[in-house]
Amino acid sequence: MAQTSNDIGNLLQIHSGVGVSDNDIVIQSSEVSRYDEFLLQSTAGAMDVFVSLDGTNYSTAALSLIDLGATTTAPVIVTAAGRTYGFFGAFMRIRVLQNGATAVAGATLMCRPATT
Repeated sequence: MAQTSNDIGNLLQIHSGVGVSDNDIVIQSSEVSRYDEFLLQSTAGAMDVFVSLDGTNYSTAALSLIDLGATTTAPVIVTAAGRTYGFFGAFMRIRVLQNGATAVAGATLMCRPATT
């Protein structure tokens, strides 16, 4: 998994390589506890998000995401390519997995700190 991280002002942007198989790790964050707003996109494939509160143990169920392009407010747990998803919370680490057989490409996670 080739991955790069960029600090853009107070934002953290994580770009990933590609997934190949179902449940491949597409993005594995470093410690992100100073951030509480997150955006996720990909150009191909579907993804789901798992979080860790202690930096070691990850949730066993995918996190509910907000589809920012939807006309309803129903949460989703699997992304679709080309759409933007948001989620909020105080996490130590974030892990994004490929969901399904279609390879993920162009995955990006944007992290923004809380505003006071």
